[in-house]
Amino acid sequence: EPIIYDIKKVEQKWGVPPSSIIDLLGLMGDSSDNIPGVPGIGPKTAVKLLSKYGNIENVLDNAENVANKRVKNGLSQNANDALLSKKLVTIITDIELEYGIKDLVRTEIDYKKTSKKFIDLEFQVLINALQTLTSQKSDYQNNENMKNYEIISTIEDLDKMINDLFESVQFSFDLETTSLNPIDSDIVGISFSNKANSGWYIPILYKNKSAGIFSDNDLNFVLNRLKKLFIDNSILKIGQNIKFDMLILKNHGIDVGGPIFDTLIAAHLINPVARSNSLNSLSYELLNYEMVPIEDLIGKGQNKITMDKVSLESIAFYATEDADITFQLAVLFKEKLKSLGLDEIFYTIEIPLIKVLIEMEYKGTYVDVDFLNKISSEIQKKIDALKTSIFKISGQEFNLNSTQQLANILFDNLNLPKIKKRSTAEDVLTELSIHHDLPKFLLEYRKYNKLKNTYLDTFPDQVNKKTGRIHTTFNQTIAATGRLSSTKPNFQNIPIRKKEGREIRRAFSTQKKGYKILSADYSQIELRIMAHLSGDESLCNAFRNNEDVHSRTASNVFNIPINKVLPEMRRIAKIVNFGIMYGAGPYRMSKELGLSIVDAKKIVDSYFQQYSGIKHYVKDTIEKAKKDNFIKTILGRRRPVWDLDSDNSIRRKAAERMAVNMPIQGSAAEMIKIAMINIYKKIKNKNMNAHMILQIHDELIFEYPIDEESEIINIVKTNMENALLLSVPIKVDFGIGSNWYEAH
Repeated sequence: EPIIYDIKKVEQKWGVPPSSIIDLLGLMGDSSDNIPGVPGIGPKTAVKLLSKYGNIENVLDNAENVANKRVKNGLSQNANDALLSKKLVTIITDIELEYGIKDLVRTEIDYKKTSKKFIDLEFQVLINALQTLTSQKSDYQNNENMKNYEIISTIEDLDKMINDLFESVQFSFDLETTSLNPIDSDIVGISFSNKANSGWYIPILYKNKSAGIFSDNDLNFVLNRLKKLFIDNSILKIGQNIKFDMLILKNHGIDVGGPIFDTLIAAHLINPVARSNSLNSLSYELLNYEMVPIEDLIGKGQNKITMDKVSLESIAFYATEDADITFQLAVLFKEKLKSLGLDEIFYTIEIPLIKVLIEMEYKGTYVDVDFLNKISSEIQKKIDALKTSIFKISGQEFNLNSTQQLANILFDNLNLPKIKKRSTAEDVLTELSIHHDLPKFLLEYRKYNKLKNTYLDTFPDQVNKKTGRIHTTFNQTIAATGRLSSTKPNFQNIPIRKKEGREIRRAFSTQKKGYKILSADYSQIELRIMAHLSGDESLCNAFRNNEDVHSRTASNVFNIPINKVLPEMRRIAKIVNFGIMYGAGPYRMSKELGLSIVDAKKIVDSYFQQYSGIKHYVKDTIEKAKKDNFIKTILGRRRPVWDLDSDNSIRRKAAERMAVNMPIQGSAAEMIKIAMINIYKKIKNKNMNAHMILQIHDELIFEYPIDEESEIINIVKTNMENALLLSVPIKVDFGIGSNWYEAH
């Protein structure tokens, strides 16, 4: 950016009066190259010339009289640049303005308007700064004096609260716990709210508690009193991430009944790309109310404490505020969901799915720890052997996980081509493998090291000591497409391309004797959805005729009979099928196929000639997204799309890929969710012992007793294939075995 000069400092340093500053800058230019000048003329020379000739015009007129030949030539050859430079740094002062200096007098910030604008623009840093700046928080947020929060401290108060809640149409609730792991959490307290700015807090654990408030065992006493309220089927229960609270209650013998409403899921549906849908962010954005930060209660870093160590007064306000704000947000979200046409997805898919996921998380997945440890030992031997080979080839030992040290070995010691500067990323190492063996060994090392550290050595630590199973958390509000994800641990990303990665699946087995594993997987579901959305006759017919769609594509693209398609042709067709679906163009295809961009373009062009319906789908989808600024799935889930008109080609292409793919991927996510809900209901209605344990992309995994085998297969297959009717048949592949590997 242009250099900003302080006139006083320039005057002090160079002895130039303010009136000559513009001429000085004209001669010197700007080192940023934004403002040209006379090359080679520094401050001392410029000052001397101006002192003698007065201004830049006179200096240029007398260039021939300058003794220094270099300066003389510079002035003669760059006169136009010098004058342009002076013009560029001259402030124009004769413009008529619609306002005067008095209109620019600093006034007080309008905190409400400023806050709203910062929130609209998602300027989180400025939002925080605004909160720090103002001493008038009451101007833009409610305060404790406006809240009617009550701590329940007697049995009479507890019973009165329960009666009030029973008379309500709806209420929100929130559990304070000692941990974010629902399986091992202790309940610290429970808060409720059934109208704005009001609520109750029932304390169970808190700092300096010496005895029970209600009985010798407050938790059991309170939960026994609350059970009828929670299982009542007529009252709507509201929560922010209600699945967490419901799972904890289930661990204490309470299955929450009746209709439920989750503000976190509602917020995600309304804005699936929001930076944060935390309760505090939503409160500030939608209610203009700043909540008490949790750090004020438990601190952070090394001094962080658990919630049961917080004083009663502090935790009571914090917890009741959670229930209160959640209640208020639910009122807003109900209307917003309806206005955006998202209420059907919310009430018929996302909300019913919560109880399915609770059951899956509660049951958990059995993992054979001994088997994992055995594989881990075998992988460690391979890692050690690879290390030895790498050090031998490179001629020295170094930290294999240090990108800087690795770059030194590759590019300085071995003089390998510097692709992407000095990058050591996987795609770079793959390209370097044709020049030297070391990158190939490094890729193998990374693969095994990640397998061991990310999966083999971490899964055993995540086995719950009480149940002997891993209880992952399934998330409905992470992926903008609507896909489920899992965390702690992430089962979705277990590598399966290599044999060693697939072997991990052997550890996922049955815990009880007489049980088996069933894996049911949608066959090419996203391609089938693309066929449905595009209406392409050729692709639809391939599925209707139960043809191998990749072979059919190869036959069409390469213009040969389907029985003449070679394996390599089918491989190319498969990459193109999925690449087109993910919005890939010739450049990306060339990388995937290992071809030149010209050859990749020929294949893509041939593909679109054969599948004109898909070509029109891609074009029409992008055009509609440009017009609407969002895209939708088959059932109406929305995702905003920006940058489709961006001058930046990278952003524009990324937006186009998103626009093409989201309706496909999102519809596939909705299909498997519907299947999960219907299968869960069937299993419950038939009182079966079979249960769903995992969902991995387009695959569902079940654990079942052998005597239920035919029934569970029929239920799963029927409900998966009929979850969402398309214009092409839906096919489900399934397998059974003693573990996931055998079943899949």
